[in-house]
Amino acid sequence: MRRLRPSSLASARFLVLAAALAAPGAAGAAGLDKPLDKPEAAIGQWDMTLEGGSRECRLALRPERQLNGFYIGLPHGCRRAIASLVNAAAWNISAPDHIAITDVRGASLLDFAREPDGTLTAATPSGEIYRLTFVGPLPLGSLTASAAPAVAAAPQAGGAHPAPQAAPGRPADVTGRYAVLRDGGRDTGCMVTLDPGGRAYLAPACRDQGIVTFDPVGWRLASSRLVLTARKGHTTTLDQQPDGTWMKDAALGKTLGLKRL
Repeated sequence: MRRLRPSSLASARFLVLAAALAAPGAAGAAGLDKPLDKPEAAIGQWDMTLEGGSRECRLALRPERQLNGFYIGLPHGCRRAIASLVNAAAWNISAPDHIAITDVRGASLLDFAREPDGTLTAATPSGEIYRLTFVGPLPLGSLTASAAPAVAAAPQAGGAHPAPQAAPGRPADVTGRYAVLRDGGRDTGCMVTLDPGGRAYLAPACRDQGIVTFDPVGWRLASSRLVLTARKGHTTTLDQQPDGTWMKDAALGKTLGLKRL
């Protein structure tokens, strides 16, 4: 029987607890009626709204370790609409009853402090007040792929590209032709085909030098994320957005997206 290293065992226990929190009826008010003193208490879906305004964004605070905290899932449009989220890369419990959204270096972008009603508020440098309200647990499907292997094989914590949210679980849901997108959802005129055998083909008419240099030749689903493999062997990972497109996390480099044709 394989013996687990202490760090791996802790990671496995953390993901199992996260899966339990995601189950229907499990501590549904984890972010409201329980102390926010540990990361597992904040795992779930939260709505971030501008006080006195109309801006709203659904955040997914996930249990997988990422950079200097834990993975935060948010729609690509939120980064464009809310300046404080442009460089968001992770979340953490910065102090009891505080949830901080941080950049890749771990610097706080928004530090939400808990209010008596259970919501959390944070002020931007420009004086805007944002409110963070707990919505509910993460979808069950978004934890299945990452939590189960942690118990069976006990992998090292801190993978470079953890799963941020639920996505199609079958390769058949992903195969097809895609337009390549850049900043602001701009169509580059390039097309990538993902075939059922896990191969990727870039149409020869592509004039985007970045994607031509990358030259995708393979793809796979990994913990609900789409991983493209370049001809030279390196990879890039994309997250599915609410509108069905796949986008590379803007905090990890130049914008890249795929939109089904």
